[in-house]
Amino acid sequence: MKSIFKKIFKTFMLFVISTIIIYLLFTVSSFYKWCHKNQISIVNHSNDLLTYLDSDKIQELGERINLSYQVMKDSLDPSYYEENSNYHSLAEYYDPLGFCVWSYMQEEISWILNKYLVISILSGLSIAIAYLVITTKIKPILKFTIGYFGVMLIIPPIYLYTWTYRFWDILQTYHSTPIYFYIGYTIIFILMYIVNYQIGKKMTKELNQTIQKTLP
Repeated sequence: MKSIFKKIFKTFMLFVISTIIIYLLFTVSSFYKWCHKNQISIVNHSNDLLTYLDSDKIQELGERINLSYQVMKDSLDPSYYEENSNYHSLAEYYDPLGFCVWSYMQEEISWILNKYLVISILSGLSIAIAYLVITTKIKPILKFTIGYFGVMLIIPPIYLYTWTYRFWDILQTYHSTPIYFYIGYTIIFILMYIVNYQIGKKMTKELNQTIQKTLP
């Protein structure tokens, strides 16, 4: 019983650690790309960036924020209040320009933080399942079938459902799942299988040597 709880704990910790690592890898990469797109540098000072700024990208950013800014300003039109005495605009409570900048930052950062959350959890779950199956004493063909093909069949429909809240046809389901999930999981599964095989092989060799020493 103790060994079962120990294995469950190891599997859970592997799930947590692998999920965090995958999430951080993807999120940091996405944040870097976002900084590059918006010409934001964490290393250089603002004055040093002036020689590298792309005026077209700055104009595009300005136009995007200015569009929201104009909409907020127009919402203060007195005619809205004449037609509806209960009407209230966000511009009454917040500075229009400041609110539009905040809204843009909130939307973009929220997108970065949530973009890879689901796929990271599912990838961590896949790794945990693979570990549990590979380290279980069953036939190698069953390990490969359940741990590899089983996960490959189950995870994509769950991933797509978390985004659309509906199940799609087979081709759409497996085509919509990010390709790096298939590649990454294949590499990790093979590595885990090899490591577990080598460990088992070493333990068997040591056990045989121990038995031979104890024999008369």
